[in-house]
Amino acid sequence: MAGVFLIFFTLLWSGFVLAFDGWTARNAWKQFESGHYSSVLGKVAASQVKSHPGAKRGRTYTAEITYVYTAGTQEFAGRRLRYDYPSSAGYADAFDLVGVHPVGTAVTVFYNPAQPNDAVLFPGLDRSFFMLPLFLTPFHMVMLGFWCGCATWLREKWFRPVAGGVKLIADGMVTRVRLPQWSACWGGLGTAAGLAFISIFAVGIPTNMHPSLPLALAAIGLVYGAGLAVFLWQRSKINSGIDDLVIDESSRTLQLPLTFDRQAPVTVNLAEVQSVGIEKVVHCSRKGNVSYTFAPTLRLSGAEPALQKLADWSDHTKAGDFAQWLGKQIGVPVEDENSPLTARV
Repeated sequence: MAGVFLIFFTLLWSGFVLAFDGWTARNAWKQFESGHYSSVLGKVAASQVKSHPGAKRGRTYTAEITYVYTAGTQEFAGRRLRYDYPSSAGYADAFDLVGVHPVGTAVTVFYNPAQPNDAVLFPGLDRSFFMLPLFLTPFHMVMLGFWCGCATWLREKWFRPVAGGVKLIADGMVTRVRLPQWSACWGGLGTAAGLAFISIFAVGIPTNMHPSLPLALAAIGLVYGAGLAVFLWQRSKINSGIDDLVIDESSRTLQLPLTFDRQAPVTVNLAEVQSVGIEKVVHCSRKGNVSYTFAPTLRLSGAEPALQKLADWSDHTKAGDFAQWLGKQIGVPVEDENSPLTARV
């Protein structure tokens, strides 16, 4: 049921994001086209600020300006300021706009020659356009994350992977088991999403969503550059092998990965491994919510600490599959999965 819900929510989220992308792209294109519209002198017929109930009992404000103009021999009335003008704006912005467009003011109207009733007062893209990539990035990163999650779930549903789905690299008598704590993909997506969200407050709000072009491009470059850098750094770290569990059958040893607070390589003789178990880790949030992860763990004799955690999964099945594979690979028993060891975080 969790996988079905994941797919349903992914489709719902993707539909929302892609629909908003389409609407945004259409408005941006129309706004770009308006820079080539025909122009004619018109007049403001009505000008007012309308307030609307907002979130958390606040108010939002919209400048509503009606203008009349003549295209050819026909008179038209228009109310569109820009194709991408927000449905709500700040109090000061709305009143400033109405203040400089009182009734009777002459204005230049830009209309579509092929459809004269389609007109705007402010043609062309402005600096706020460059905030769109930053605003949309967190939604896109979350969507890509959901797609990766669905792809992984479907692959494992149809083709149950060996050893819980970890990457196995065989080289003669040596088998490297890739056990990174964080995937490069999730690291890159999370970094880009987080920085894009921060940039809305660091760049967008101080400039009233109208940053200068160099500032906007610098912010976009920082967001995507940092996301790519984290992806490449994590990928390089994973490929270096420091997160690998190394099984050397010729020397009958295990080299444990540099994860879970191990600061230096730890080599264990297979004779010291008593069993492979699954540690049930209890996570308690500040609000009292409880969640669990399952960590394949080695029980050692003659070692301190006697328990060595190898990986951590939210999926008990994956943890169990890996424990069963590892136990068979190194020839030790696997403790009862229905009575896992328990730790609290």
